[in-house]
Amino acid sequence: MTPQPQDIPRAPVPPKPRFAAPGKRQVRLRGWLVVAISLGIVFAAAAAYYLLRPLDAPIPEGAGAQYAGLEQGVTAQGFPCLGSPDAPVLVEDFSSFACPHCREFHEGQFVALLDAIAAGEVQFVLVPVPHIGWGAREAAKAALCAGEQGQTWTMVDVLYDWQRRFLTSTFDARRVRKGAEALGLDMTAFDACRRGSAVQDVLDRARAEFDRRGLSGTPSFFINGQKVQDYRELETLGADYHSAEAPSS
Repeated sequence: MTPQPQDIPRAPVPPKPRFAAPGKRQVRLRGWLVVAISLGIVFAAAAAYYLLRPLDAPIPEGAGAQYAGLEQGVTAQGFPCLGSPDAPVLVEDFSSFACPHCREFHEGQFVALLDAIAAGEVQFVLVPVPHIGWGAREAAKAALCAGEQGQTWTMVDVLYDWQRRFLTSTFDARRVRKGAEALGLDMTAFDACRRGSAVQDVLDRARAEFDRRGLSGTPSFFINGQKVQDYRELETLGADYHSAEAPSS
């Protein structure tokens, strides 16, 4: 019996390839490899520039001069303070060196308080908040460690000046070291302080106090333990002192 056409077995038809032909696939892989290598070179160059670029660390003219003659010290928690502990008014300033509004206060209302501090009417305490803003912790360590050599408030002036001058890497560790050198600090002691646990303990206490008082931002102020709701209260302190000192006509 002659087999009919439908009875003749047919060779299996190979499935169509789901992927591109080997030649095209290799070309694509080479293309991706070139892109990956190019990106790697770009990132490596950017990292090298970041790590090797020169960083200025200028000391502004008159840094620290406005504190001449003021009593300086630290609180029991290690926070820097200005003025007599017996002053009738206590102002506490929770600030971050990376906070623009904190800098504005330092350059404005704070200056207006200096005469009242000098007269023994106000004690001012700076609580350095380490967790708000890029580089805030490094800057706070710089201020506290400069304080071990009597330069807390000069470094405070420098750090706020840098915040205004520089847009990126403001408190890069290399810039901080160069600034400390420019201030004439003992760098062995300064570096040891920055790496040590004592300065970290102070910053941990600052963070704990920030949280304990239910704060969420900087700057935050307290006058004799009461949270300041309107910054004009701080301006009034300086104005009241000047009014009391003004000679009567």
